[in-house]
Amino acid sequence: MICEKELPVIQSGQPSVASRIPASLWFALSYPFVLTVFYFVFMNGQETSSQNTVFSVLKGIQFLFPAIFTFLICRESIELPIWKKPAIKVGLIFGSVILVAALLMYFFIIKGSAPYFHLKSKVLGKVQGFGLNSIWAYAAFATFYSLIHSAMEEYYWRWFVYKRLTRTISDSLAIIISSLGFMAHHVVIMVVFFGLTSPLAYSFSLGVAVGGGVWAWLYGRSGNFVAVWGSHAIVDMALFIIGYDLIFNDL
Repeated sequence: MICEKELPVIQSGQPSVASRIPASLWFALSYPFVLTVFYFVFMNGQETSSQNTVFSVLKGIQFLFPAIFTFLICRESIELPIWKKPAIKVGLIFGSVILVAALLMYFFIIKGSAPYFHLKSKVLGKVQGFGLNSIWAYAAFATFYSLIHSAMEEYYWRWFVYKRLTRTISDSLAIIISSLGFMAHHVVIMVVFFGLTSPLAYSFSLGVAVGGGVWAWLYGRSGNFVAVWGSHAIVDMALFIIGYDLIFNDL
């Protein structure tokens, strides 16, 4: 079912892919990028309270939008999640492979190199800006992001963006477009951490797109939200393990 509020405007003749994507999804695809530029770049160096307030408000808008649009505007019913053990196994294996690969790359290739020191200085600056200087504050933030924020991102990018894209365009295009949208705001983060001209920034961003594509593919074929959530959570765990080493361990 397509909500009348999100029907794309189709021109005469063969409609383009862009014209088949409703405004609601164009907003959902672009908002996280704008959000990240604002709080990650323009709010850099501001007081901790200001950064946390802006971050919370902008993130709140992002994650409330799909629910408000789906259930209050389109009046759609809540679909119960599907539980399929094979999908969960695939998701956990994929997340674990990424975790191991990320840790091996960081500890055996990046650590101690020039990009490492640039990354460390940027991460320390962000940690100070968000008030995460203590191990306990960092642990609480890491736990929230790995378990809760990963679920919210999957609900946003796979349950809302990807699945609604499949209503008006092909599944393969929906996977590609939703994954590029998922990648876009990560490009901002990677450029901040590694530098505008660093090949690592764009290589890791491409990796994010691939991961998003795998999760969209898995969710599209299984309908199992737990599978993609668990996989995403494992990948986030790897990032926070690396973050702990950057912040609290010295060479």
